[in-house]
Amino acid sequence: MSKKTVEAVNTVVGKGSVLDGNFEVTDGIRVDGILKGSLTSSGALVVGIAGEVDAQPIRVKDAIVAGRVRGSIEASHLVKLEASAEMIGDITAQVLIIEEGAVLHGICDTGSEPNIVVPETHKPVEVGQAVG
Repeated sequence: MSKKTVEAVNTVVGKGSVLDGNFEVTDGIRVDGILKGSLTSSGALVVGIAGEVDAQPIRVKDAIVAGRVRGSIEASHLVKLEASAEMIGDITAQVLIIEEGAVLHGICDTGSEPNIVVPETHKPVEVGQAVG
């Protein structure tokens, strides 16, 4: 059985928090609260089941969405919409995974390598490994 790797997450928007502005994040960001504005991250965007992102644009390496996203996602690699996800906006990515039950209102452009510039300053860590 191979070990999965996930991107390091160095920024967390906790449940009950609301952030509004233009965000540039090194490595990954997890949103369990509300984030509004624009977002650029060299790593992954993880939107928890209670999380909401209302941003334009959203430029990341990967996006894993279990909550709500309003805005276009431009991912240099992968976008995954989990069963509880609600996505309103367009998606550009090499790989798109949509689980049964997810809601998507938008246009998808996948398959070829997108021309999206995202800084490559992230470092994968193994699941269960401490980050820091």
